[in-house]
Amino acid sequence: MATVLFACPMDADRRAVLASRAKGAFDALILEDLPVDRRDEAWSQADVLVCTGFGAEIPEDLAGRAPRLKMIQALVAGVDHLPYDAIPRSVLVCGNAGAYNTSVAEHAMALLLAAAKDVPRLTDDIRRGIFDQGVMNRSLAGSTVVVAGMGGIGVEVARLCKAFRATVVGLSRSGATVPPADEGASLDDLVRVAPRADVLVIALPLTKETEGCVDRTVLGAMKPDAILVNIARGKIVAEDDLYDHLKSHSTFRAALDVWWTYPRGKSGRPFHRPFHELPNVVMTPHIAFAIPAQKARAMEAALENVGRFLRGTRPRNVVDATEYQAEARGASAI
Repeated sequence: MATVLFACPMDADRRAVLASRAKGAFDALILEDLPVDRRDEAWSQADVLVCTGFGAEIPEDLAGRAPRLKMIQALVAGVDHLPYDAIPRSVLVCGNAGAYNTSVAEHAMALLLAAAKDVPRLTDDIRRGIFDQGVMNRSLAGSTVVVAGMGGIGVEVARLCKAFRATVVGLSRSGATVPPADEGASLDDLVRVAPRADVLVIALPLTKETEGCVDRTVLGAMKPDAILVNIARGKIVAEDDLYDHLKSHSTFRAALDVWWTYPRGKSGRPFHRPFHELPNVVMTPHIAFAIPAQKARAMEAALENVGRFLRGTRPRNVVDATEYQAEARGASAI
């Protein structure tokens, strides 16, 4: 029977899912439960590694430490942070994209609506004793939403936007129309499509190709009162270009859950430019995934994919390592 090593932190939710899925399917070893002097043995026995990929979960000497390893299954959706230079090419790497569709898409809509309806500023006005009923807000009905990245999260964002009676243009590698989008276009068409966007939602993976792809050219092509929502990775958007655009276009709004740098601990700011001084930004601390059921759902999806691999079926979300830079990017969360 295959051995699956869990190098990620294992809380009660993850352990409950593992207990229900492991019996008769594989031998499970939880690294944090083992004394230090038994961990080398555990690595040597591992056929599959389940991890988040952060910290020291994937050691630099992985090839020598885990000679039997055939698969790495990430618990998180984004895999740009994995140390690909330490992973042998013979090892299959899989992300966990589908596990986060609901939580991240819901958060994208929360950011979008907060920006469109100016909720943070109006809340602050009332706190300061200002009650101005003469302000106008934006309607999502009848607008055009461009969703860049039609994977599971992007498709769910598109579905929710359609429920608000928006027209959705979905950008994907193929350029095909991916339901429920009304039309499709290629990622290479981003600059061409940008002028139509009342809203641009970024739902792309961070790869060599997508890093910095939303730059001053794309932003400058957008409507002056458009809304940019990013629930993917901060570095897909050029930080300096976005800051300068927001500062010079007061009616343009950005709604961001992902960032360019991450503070250590719970204090500090996740950017290099002073976005906190701008009134046209809605910000959350990379928490789109943070709903109570998410850890269990992520573990369920991961183990389902591990099961496919162990049964000889092609697993989902197989990563092409050549699309990612070798060095870890220092991202956070999902």
